[in-house]
Amino acid sequence: MDPRTSRHGPVAQLLIAWAPLSVILLAYAAAQWVSAPLQTGGAGTNRLGFGLHVAGPAQADERVFGGIPSVWLQEQLVDGAAHWYDAAAALVYVTHFVSIPLITGVAWFCLRDRFAAWVTAVLVFTTLGVGGYVVYPAAPPWLASDLGQIGTVTRLSRPGWDYLHLHLVGDLIVSGQAESNPVAAMPSLHAGTALLVALFLWPLVTTRWRAALLGYVMLMALALVYTGEHYVVDVVAGWLTAGVAVAAPAAVRRLRSPERSLADADAESTELHQSPVAG
Repeated sequence: MDPRTSRHGPVAQLLIAWAPLSVILLAYAAAQWVSAPLQTGGAGTNRLGFGLHVAGPAQADERVFGGIPSVWLQEQLVDGAAHWYDAAAALVYVTHFVSIPLITGVAWFCLRDRFAAWVTAVLVFTTLGVGGYVVYPAAPPWLASDLGQIGTVTRLSRPGWDYLHLHLVGDLIVSGQAESNPVAAMPSLHAGTALLVALFLWPLVTTRWRAALLGYVMLMALALVYTGEHYVVDVVAGWLTAGVAVAAPAAVRRLRSPERSLADADAESTELHQSPVAG
């Protein structure tokens, strides 16, 4: 369907473009159901028998950095007051919730030839990420701190919005997080989504915009670690998930290429044998 010739208006077209994203909501809901026993503390495993990992991610960060970055950052920067960097972290964090719908709309209306590749990458990314939540339920830094497994880490969901005097937004974020899956940490789909967007747009933009995309990826990672939402190892796992997801459409095309090449060769051979011989 070409958006320029479609009989549907732009709003209807946007809803059509967003339709595949409903899979994301279904996948998150399924993971939430599977993880429910761990979320309430009523069982040692989720509904598929996988137990909660608390020490592993923290130990991975500690081996690499000699300490846990979330703990160190909050020791340096958290003093009980809201600061500009809290606001920056809050704004970067919230872009996660609009980036995929936004890029999906842009791909539908402006990059129609790449729409299928984008949606494929998003669905592969979601499947791998949510699968990770199910088979490796992991406590983020703030939860590990609450359980006494690492140093003090506070979940910094509200200070940035308080700094911006957007208290209602802060309330909504905190309320949404309270209803979300607290053991959905490995891989970080927040970090992975930022890289997914950057990789998709990378071939289409200038050097200046590429620098902005790279900055966005790094700022998201820093915000997630600082606010206690993810370990660095979670972030790296999210990046790897995004890389695999972006490579998936290209891999599918390569698998289909030999079939197309063989079909083309057969067609050329048929035409050759059917052509009259000159002379």
